[in-house]
Amino acid sequence: MKKTFFPKEFIEKYSALLGSEWDKFLATIKQKQPKSMWINTNKLGASIVLEKLSEKDIIFKKYSFSDQAFEIEMEKPGDLELFKRGKISLQEKAAMLPVIALAPTKDDYVLDACAAPGMKTIQLSNLAGKVLAIDVNSERIKSLIHNKGKYALHNVKVERTDVRNIKEKFDKIVLDAPCSSEGLVRKKRNALKGWSMEIVQRKSELQKELIIHCFDLLKNGGEMVYATCSFAPEENEEVVLHLLKERKDAKIIPVKLAGIKIRENKLCEHCVRLYPQDNNTQQFFLVKIKKK
Repeated sequence: MKKTFFPKEFIEKYSALLGSEWDKFLATIKQKQPKSMWINTNKLGASIVLEKLSEKDIIFKKYSFSDQAFEIEMEKPGDLELFKRGKISLQEKAAMLPVIALAPTKDDYVLDACAAPGMKTIQLSNLAGKVLAIDVNSERIKSLIHNKGKYALHNVKVERTDVRNIKEKFDKIVLDAPCSSEGLVRKKRNALKGWSMEIVQRKSELQKELIIHCFDLLKNGGEMVYATCSFAPEENEEVVLHLLKERKDAKIIPVKLAGIKIRENKLCEHCVRLYPQDNNTQQFFLVKIKKK
């Protein structure tokens, strides 16, 4: 079996950061992550989707945090007609949580700030009133446009632009920021091939710009979720603390996610650092912020 690649600098950094947790952390991220699906209610009700899966003797298990989120025991769920026709999307468990934490309603106008390929956009379309989904990358935006059609995201407007060009105000925002993608190592064995602390630092500087601009796009009383699939404090707590320093009307809101173990964060209170060994997810970070 192909081994997972870990840079020496990565091992040194995280073994020091995690201490006695390192062995459990490493053992978990060497394992393939479970397959998960989100039921796209724009096209089909959850009960009908589950009935169709049961007819094929496919085993699934509902996640506690949403009636639309399930683990699915199937090697290639991408082969399902339900997926090909846009009735389910395939999305990692932890990656579903930013939208769940944001908890948009049909009264909300929501910005998906770095949206491509659009899995969170599907969630937002199901739950929110109106969505602006943007991405600056000319290649990645193609996936977002494709998924808008495939998943019938009729309440979603797609634009190719940098979020720093946006001037509108929003009720809620998801900023799933470009990051060093450390969490993808459970999906791709060579995900860390290009990893370096230089990349982490460079991403951190960009993330600080993005979080400030997104916060400024919130209406008074609005809320945003900042998230990354990185475990680096430089890309997570450091970015949030930068926002709190620069914007005195920013306040972190505690997050509770049904069925998800959330630990105390000593680096930044109420920031959620998801340890893979706790919830069998990729390593992940999210925080909910309110504009007072």
